[in-house]
Amino acid sequence: MWQNNSACFAVLEAVFRSELEARLAYLALKPDEALKVKGLKVSSSLKGRRILFKVACKRGLMSLAYTLTDYLTHLKMIQEASSTLEEARCP
Repeated sequence: MWQNNSACFAVLEAVFRSELEARLAYLALKPDEALKVKGLKVSSSLKGRRILFKVACKRGLMSLAYTLTDYLTHLKMIQEASSTLEEARCP
């Protein structure tokens, strides 16, 4: 069982079709790191087509799971928006 002072950690790596799409997602999600939530810290880095998210959570395992779900949901929406824009550009 998790104790009150224990922490959970996760690393999420997202790989995109292009560096431009990766940068778009990185810049869209970067402001989330500025949110100050007690017991939760998120950092990200961009390298080429890859974004690496690191999450440290002292709020419990479910809070970590919800945070990761939020990031995955946002990444999916960004990918879908990027695909829609690409389709609109190419007849």
